[in-house]
Amino acid sequence: MSTNRSVSSASTQSNSILDGQRDPRNLRAISPDRISAISSESETSVDNLEEGFVKKSHPRLQRLTAVVPPRFKESQPSSTSTAFQRWKEKQRRPIPKLLSFALTATIAVIVLASLLIYYIIYLRSLIPQSDIQNTIASWGLSNYPTQSAAKLPADFSRDIIPVPCHSHNDYWRHVPLYDALAAGCTSVEADVWLSGNDLFVGHSQKSLTKERTLETLYIDPIISILLNQNTPSQVDSLNSTSSGNISPSAANLNGVFSTSPMTPLILLIDMKTDGPSTFPAVLSHLEPLRSRGWLTHFDGSTVVRGLITVVGSGNTPFSLVVANTTYRDIFYDAPLEDLWGDDPTPVTDYDNLLTGANYNAENSYYASVSFQEEIGKLWHGMLTPQQVLKIRGQVRGAVERGLKARYWDTPGWPVGRRDHVWDVLMREGVGALNVDDLEDAKERNWGG
Repeated sequence: MSTNRSVSSASTQSNSILDGQRDPRNLRAISPDRISAISSESETSVDNLEEGFVKKSHPRLQRLTAVVPPRFKESQPSSTSTAFQRWKEKQRRPIPKLLSFALTATIAVIVLASLLIYYIIYLRSLIPQSDIQNTIASWGLSNYPTQSAAKLPADFSRDIIPVPCHSHNDYWRHVPLYDALAAGCTSVEADVWLSGNDLFVGHSQKSLTKERTLETLYIDPIISILLNQNTPSQVDSLNSTSSGNISPSAANLNGVFSTSPMTPLILLIDMKTDGPSTFPAVLSHLEPLRSRGWLTHFDGSTVVRGLITVVGSGNTPFSLVVANTTYRDIFYDAPLEDLWGDDPTPVTDYDNLLTGANYNAENSYYASVSFQEEIGKLWHGMLTPQQVLKIRGQVRGAVERGLKARYWDTPGWPVGRRDHVWDVLMREGVGALNVDDLEDAKERNWGG
């Protein structure tokens, strides 16, 4: 039978291979092609036996499949593997490629989402929320009368809530005064330098320009705003005069904030040049506000609150502030380090304590001091209990004299340290929080 011949042939060849294993010289005598043919014939005979042609494999065939070296076998798919399994193996992708694709897709989604959020915020910032912000957005454009009273509506500062913050070095803002009002700050600061009869505004002499004066940056814009805030309705006062002046005895004056008409605007004037010569010039430049009855003043017996409160700082001479005992409309920025409100007092310089008794609500408004010089540095980003007690004593000392405490040169960075100082100062009752970042100050929960 053919099957027996195949088995016999395979047996003969297997004996040759076995002999080759016993003697390597016999194995080298067999050509690789011959070995491949033998292996193929043996696999064919085994397959036939498995299919039922022969019910039992010859013992030497089992030995043949075991002794053929793997390097002589051709790489062929197993007869038991299906077409689906082979297709599935071909579809597998390497894991690194999948991870790279997923990472690239994630980065693309994050970038697109960030761009979308940025443009949403940017477009929202282009929409003015009030007339103050509309003025800021239009600052410097041609044919826009920023300081023209006729172009501003009566509800100029609608939806703006005044907050007790002081715009430190306000003249550095993109739009002085207006940026501070848009943030709700009730106090602004102007450093003035006397040259001839003019008061120029700037942080140093080399930064002064002829266009930036106390009138152009503050006096004229304030007049423009308050005229609109206090102009009688055209419907009810068709026969009113067009002079623009408002009677000092008017009881219904409106301040710069429509939401809080009785809240005054504090104009802190830091005199940089010689005090005795600068002080009279400042008095002269305040005449447009004084003649309209808008200035807070002392009438000899009491303090009459107005729409604008002017505070002199820097080289302002206290002796000239209190020289007029019957009328004065410039108040002093008292030294907060000389004031204390707790007993026993930690201050050992009693001369300063006696000097501090001279400051009261009739001649002063603020009581200020450098935070860095008076309170010191923050260790580990937090105020120590001793520093908090010192702040508390000074703030109470100012309050007992009817003054508002203010610390300048407070930490601005890191933001967490700045916010911690802000929280402590507001909790202890400072009258105005000295701020440089108006946007962050505007977002704070002042009523919390």
